[in-house]
Amino acid sequence: MNLELENCGPEINLLDIEKFEANLSIRLPNTYKNFLYLNNGGEPIQCAVDFKENIIASNGDYIASFYELSQDVTYGLEPNMRHHGEKLPKGLIYIANSPAGNFYLLSTREDSYGQIFYKDHEFEDQTPFDPINNQLPESIVKIADDFDEFIAKLYDPDE
Repeated sequence: MNLELENCGPEINLLDIEKFEANLSIRLPNTYKNFLYLNNGGEPIQCAVDFKENIIASNGDYIASFYELSQDVTYGLEPNMRHHGEKLPKGLIYIANSPAGNFYLLSTREDSYGQIFYKDHEFEDQTPFDPINNQLPESIVKIADDFDEFIAKLYDPDE
């Protein structure tokens, strides 16, 4: 699928991506690195994604914007991780948001490397993150095995 994006971030190079990885002590999947290099975030036309999750009572959501490699407080990957990353289990990073303020996450964790998760920001977790048993809080649900699968699930809600 050719993902159509508007309002992409500033042009970046591979060194910018490597610096980001070093600053967060993570290793990004190649498909996501390629997405950043070619687009550096943006607002997708194909912004809807369906997924069924009973715990958070959701059948899907929309993507308002993919985050970019920049120091922009609202859309920058690194500023978002600096300001809000402590709310996530270690190894998950914010990659996009929804119009309602929910989040799409990418795992850089060994046990779920490259998987995409959805986080409902209003859902009250009953169980904390348990890294030993790989148990995520209830507000975080897996929606794709990798970034390519996630992108393939996106569609234009007006079509």
